[in-house]
Amino acid sequence: MSSRTTVPEVCQPGATTASGDYSYPKETGGSSGCRSSGSSSSRPCIVPRQHSSKRSSFEAGTPSSTGTSPGPWQGSSLHGRANSRRYGKWPPAGNSPNCNGNSNLSRSSSQQLSLSRGQSSSGRCFTWPAYMDQQQLQQAMKRGQVFRAKFRANAANRTEGFCTLEGLPSDLLVRGDVNQNRAMEGDEVAVMPFKLHDWFKVYKESSKLAELGLLPEGEADPLLVAEKLSQLAIAANDADKLAAAQSPWHAVGNPAAALEHLGDLLRTRPDMRVTGRIVSILEPSLRRDAIVGVIVDPATALAAAAAASSSGSSPSPPAAAAAAALASGVYHGCLFLVPLDPRLPQGVLTPAVVAELPEALRDEAFAVDVTSRTFVACRITDWPASSPLPLVEVRQSLGPSGDIDAGTAALLTAEGVKDQDFPLEVYACLPKVPWSMPPAEVATRADFTSWRIFSIDPITARDLDDALSIQPLPGGRWRMGVHIADVAAFVKPNTPLDDEAQIRGTSVYLVQKVIPMLPRLLCEQLCSLQPGDLRFAFSIVWEMGHDGHIYKEWAGRSIINSCAKLAYPMVQQIIEGCFDPNRWQTQLYNGATWEQVIFDSLALHGIASHLRAARFANGSLRLNNTKLHFALDTGGNPVSASPYVQSEANHLVEEFMLLANMRVAAKIAWAFPKHALLRRHPPPSDRKLAEFKAAAEALGVSVDVSTAAALQRSLTALSKACRDQATQEVMTLLATKPMLLAQYFCTNEAPDPATWRHYALATDLYTHFTSPIRRYPDVIVHRLLQAALDLSKQLQEPDNADLVTAPMAEHAELPASAPPADTATAATTAAANASDAVPDASSSSAGSLAAEAAASQRLDAKARSGPSSSTADSDTLWEQAEADDAVAAPREAASEALLKQHQLPDVITMAKIAKHSNETKLSARMVSDGSLRLYLCIMLKQAPKVSWAVVTSVGGDKFFTVYLPEFGCEARMYLNLMGVPLAGSWDGTSQTLTISTGHLAAQQPAGFAANGDVVDNPMTTDAEQQLTQQQEEQQQVQRQEMLLNSPKFNLKIWLECLPNGVLNPSHIPCAELPSQVG
Repeated sequence: MSSRTTVPEVCQPGATTASGDYSYPKETGGSSGCRSSGSSSSRPCIVPRQHSSKRSSFEAGTPSSTGTSPGPWQGSSLHGRANSRRYGKWPPAGNSPNCNGNSNLSRSSSQQLSLSRGQSSSGRCFTWPAYMDQQQLQQAMKRGQVFRAKFRANAANRTEGFCTLEGLPSDLLVRGDVNQNRAMEGDEVAVMPFKLHDWFKVYKESSKLAELGLLPEGEADPLLVAEKLSQLAIAANDADKLAAAQSPWHAVGNPAAALEHLGDLLRTRPDMRVTGRIVSILEPSLRRDAIVGVIVDPATALAAAAAASSSGSSPSPPAAAAAAALASGVYHGCLFLVPLDPRLPQGVLTPAVVAELPEALRDEAFAVDVTSRTFVACRITDWPASSPLPLVEVRQSLGPSGDIDAGTAALLTAEGVKDQDFPLEVYACLPKVPWSMPPAEVATRADFTSWRIFSIDPITARDLDDALSIQPLPGGRWRMGVHIADVAAFVKPNTPLDDEAQIRGTSVYLVQKVIPMLPRLLCEQLCSLQPGDLRFAFSIVWEMGHDGHIYKEWAGRSIINSCAKLAYPMVQQIIEGCFDPNRWQTQLYNGATWEQVIFDSLALHGIASHLRAARFANGSLRLNNTKLHFALDTGGNPVSASPYVQSEANHLVEEFMLLANMRVAAKIAWAFPKHALLRRHPPPSDRKLAEFKAAAEALGVSVDVSTAAALQRSLTALSKACRDQATQEVMTLLATKPMLLAQYFCTNEAPDPATWRHYALATDLYTHFTSPIRRYPDVIVHRLLQAALDLSKQLQEPDNADLVTAPMAEHAELPASAPPADTATAATTAAANASDAVPDASSSSAGSLAAEAAASQRLDAKARSGPSSSTADSDTLWEQAEADDAVAAPREAASEALLKQHQLPDVITMAKIAKHSNETKLSARMVSDGSLRLYLCIMLKQAPKVSWAVVTSVGGDKFFTVYLPEFGCEARMYLNLMGVPLAGSWDGTSQTLTISTGHLAAQQPAGFAANGDVVDNPMTTDAEQQLTQQQEEQQQVQRQEMLLNSPKFNLKIWLECLPNGVLNPSHIPCAELPSQVG
């Protein structure tokens, strides 16, 4: 049987490869379709990939035990596909996944959709543009004409895509299906910027800049210069000069310089956006392997797609081609997949695939009742150059919509989260039970079993990563300890257990359960710091002052025996002075008394408050969005929801964890400047911050966005001046939107230490060390830290061992708590700390994780006080590491030897681990957020509720966006999807949307202003404005009743939960103020 499949072209009326927004310059090479990937080279494989069979599973709500044999770019089975993130093979640049010619993924000719060739009235047929061939692509990338980036689709309009290019102040815009050229959300693509005159102009910004006189003129305007040079080149008939004039970044000759040139152009013309096209798919997104959606008939699917597209605009060439194919009968016998994620394309199930479906699924596709559908997981098998839509096959039936189990399965499948038991080879790596500490291991560790140590966690927590201790020292100082579960003692490098932990990347927290990264024997028992049990730990101990100033530091592996498992509410009551141990069923161990535990908790709180105040004074930013907590009945169904409120007890633990992470980051960056696994948070773009500032001002709030500290001051001042909690939450939500995600990275990827900075925490160095039970990067950091400590020992640097053996003071007074961590009081604290004497040399020895000895006199006193001293600034670290050339070479040789001894990965593998960890962390976050939204929808379905909302923005006469404080979520309301006849009238001058609702519109339609207020219709008469309050309330009730009683009101569709947490316009759960949610 031939593995190569030919799919005839689909014709559509008047289709061309250059039409309006879908303009696609003629290809200068390459083939039509994709080349065979038979000769593709694979990425390094550390463990073999697991293959699965080709059968599909239709067991509702249960994971598929079988799948489809992976192609050259795929991983293993559906739920195990994360393997491909780490070890999968990829096609060489220039080849496309699942395209015509990629034979390994094609079904036989008899199973493929036969798309009959037909001629439209124009005689033209649609074909996707050819991808660049590998040689051409490599040359273009080396010259800075094509760039590698991750493709992102706009959930509100999938024909808009974005690619982030480092150094550019705004994303590159990929407009139109043709320019996107079969790229999907999450694909690694090669993107070519268009010529300068094809860039997109934001006319609103252009007009504003022109009014302010900020637009360049004459020779300072790159657009005018490019036009002038182009005309000269045309007159001279010089093609090379014409190309250089139209795309001046091509002339610089390398990617870095080209990006810098593009960035300069955008900064000169901030009203412009770079546009471009996709010329190759470099690494296909794993979303192609698990698209969750419902199956419908072709006519319904295409009609829904047309309705969701922008009104008044002509269909794109692929959309027109699909419509023509439907009209000509090409899709006879086919069904369509409509994905829940609006960023993903619809897919075609060929007649052969349809024949394999259960009869119930086939019948459901044509059912009139759309409120009950079955979620299915599909994979793309092919996307021929002649097909406007990808071809898909069903991998698994997930269960009915509206069901918690089915919704959870959809979330997990869409994000590639493994919800299966661990393989047998992983269990073989676990220690035998009953387990006892090996004597040889005990002899190498510090014995802290006599210390009073306890954990503070959520009430239901079972994976206890961290514990704290505090002891008074003579002279009024404190011995403060952070003790972290030593997971690395059980998870050895390059074992099946280590491989599985790396693949999973993180534990995933849902409303009803936790999917652990490690087997439960480890995460809930042997590694978890349970009270009354001896446990291995990695401890950091500081000698601290009352204000959190660090004088000495020690780090090393230890043995601890926790005396108690405290919960946040317990510690909060201790802080507030209303704690009664009789109300809590908490047992104390090791002879500890409640009087002692209460004293320790208050001492920790006192120091933590100073750390927090100083951290915010030094520029830290915190944006807390509302997160819901659900109460479940015995059947696991939600019965109520309430916001999860963070208290001072949460802040207590947070401050010491942040401090430990900063100190460890400084140590491993000092020891291994090219191998360290750190975490950075890039600053938001100036443009997005300006948009936030404008949005805030539209709501009547003035904010300073010049720095993270300035933004924090603005939000703090708002919280004091405004008693409206909803307004505060809206501002926090708006402030969050411009923020970029923090990312793990290997320092070898970023040679400039200035790029390592964490924007929100306002620190130069940061990593994750404190949660190894649930985060794999922390395990790597533990190994790096131990290697760094061994390096210090080899260099014969003192280790501050006297700190852990120093006797305790017999009496001590509790440290006074700092005032709330607002700007004024924090600044006072920082100023006081800055006046302290610089710590003595012993605090900067090898035992000090900041490793500041060689340059302590050069450190700013403020930077060394409180938490800001938790990390030496990057210049100091590099000066210290390379100050003495005579020492640098032995240090480097020792470092390399220790990296090998501890079996730490090389820099290339470390970078891959960082990238994979970013992906798994984001997937876990999407699943967690989706789980909260799923339970909210289920709860509101069972008990509909009317809730007040705040209008956050108005999008002309088509939609407006609201924030619901009660549920901490935002939703966009489209007037044509409200379930009742609505008409909108937009007044751009006053930024007011006036909405008319049925017969009530003639009386007094409600208007929605951009500042969040409900305003009167500016067109109402004086008589209408004199309506009494009672009449207005009656009208409001009538509006709500009209909404609920409307025959078009479809609760099921409105409350559909999307796995990525994005609200599709067809699934809006809100109506008007007050919003009908459910």
